Amino acid sequence: MSELLPLSWLVQASAYKVKIGEETVITTVTDREAIAISSISALRSELETPDPFVGIDVVNNGDLLLFHVKNRCLIIQFNRMMLLDDLTDIPVPLKEFLRDKSITFIGPRNISQNCTESYISGTGSSSDKIVLNRVVDVGYLTGKLCKKPDLLSSTLEELLGRVGIDIKKPLISEGSMRPDWQSSSVLSEDEVKYAMYQVHACYQIASKLITDATASE
Repeated sequence: MSELLPLSWLVQASAYKVKIGEETVITTVTDREAIAISSISALRSELETPDPFVGIDVVNNGDLLLFHVKNRCLIIQFNRMMLLDDLTDIPVPLKEFLRDKSITFIGPRNISQNCTESYISGTGSSSDKIVLNRVVDVGYLTGKLCKKPDLLSSTLEELLGRVGIDIKKPLISEGSMRPDWQSSSVLSEDEVKYAMYQVHACYQIASKLITDATASE
């Protein structure tokens, strides 16, 4: 039904202020191409620093595509967007963002170049599949910068503890989560918080590690 609403209403409806730990994350959740594109532009404006990095996660084969930069998070209901906007190819600004060689994308262990490529390949030909240029497993990043090989196989919660970040995984009561993210035209704040836990944690870990490494130079 979102295709029936004026864009200005959808912009307001897509905005969440999500409290995670001590952080308030300005979050946009959208299933419309126009809002996704404008939100990507907003994220890019936060990346005007040397060696920029972005948190990334993919949920349920592209039902949700998540990005995190500083105190902003973008959750694209990707599969719904492709259907609602009758898209036959991934929007160019999104494709360019993911292919940007100046950006390092940091995500959980299940996100690698090959699996992400297959997750968000769109509905076009196989030649149009997205190839991410710089995707780093947050466990590898932590192990490398801390010089601790055992961290390569650590869970996300263990990594948070090792770098001194206190973020608790949201608890969801039984039956409160939808079994199919793609069918969710409206997400509750609890669902948004649950969905963005991994991308938020990955970004916070990377930010802490890189800040500490820079300070010690």
